[in-house]
Amino acid sequence: MKKSFWTIPLAASLALTACSGSDGDPSPTPTVTATESASGVSSTPGDSPTSQSEASIDVDSDGNPSADAQDASGEASLGTAVATVSIQLPDEWQYEGTHGDGVLPYAVLVDAGEPFDLSAPGSDAYKNSVWVQVETYRVGGESPYGDKVPDDADDLAHQIADATGGDGETFTSGDIPIVHVSYTNDDGLATDDLLARHGDVWILARPTNVDVDDYLDAVRGGDTNDGILHAVLESSSIK
Repeated sequence: MKKSFWTIPLAASLALTACSGSDGDPSPTPTVTATESASGVSSTPGDSPTSQSEASIDVDSDGNPSADAQDASGEASLGTAVATVSIQLPDEWQYEGTHGDGVLPYAVLVDAGEPFDLSAPGSDAYKNSVWVQVETYRVGGESPYGDKVPDDADDLAHQIADATGGDGETFTSGDIPIVHVSYTNDDGLATDDLLARHGDVWILARPTNVDVDDYLDAVRGGDTNDGILHAVLESSSIK
């Protein structure tokens, strides 16, 4: 596992969106490297609306997953902005559909084994739900963080951390570059954005009430984590 880490003073607080990844080495071997601290200069997100600033998720436990998007074995095809991502959902996770509301399309996954209600953003029920928001960005395409989406993991982590005032680190799990940026969003909530690159597509996963530390510990140790974050970021594929 390759790891780079830096801390950037709190600047803008923008929310990032979740992404999913494709199948990597079932027993990834991580490597670690360090990079110098970034400048801390905040970059300005682009003018195009994105889920990180304007999304409104409206999902509740009475809703059904998108028609024909998930089969009985838990394999789901997630429609997102630049790619359809195929993943094998673990345990009782469900694909609750693709949302847009005038922003870049993003997918929502929920743990149906836990009570959930995403119909009222900001409510206690919403905050206590266990879910993951998934987005995709294409290398060289428009980035919500100011410039074009970088190919290099360190460059992407710096770009996002600069824009959000957060802390970033990068890993390599098998042959899959992974980015982790933690920051405080506009609502004052601690937020983790995880991205994995598959070819020229970055899959973003933004989890809520999911054990991010457990996933990262597995990546650092070169182990396979069979949870939702591994499914989205590493064992998924681009259709």
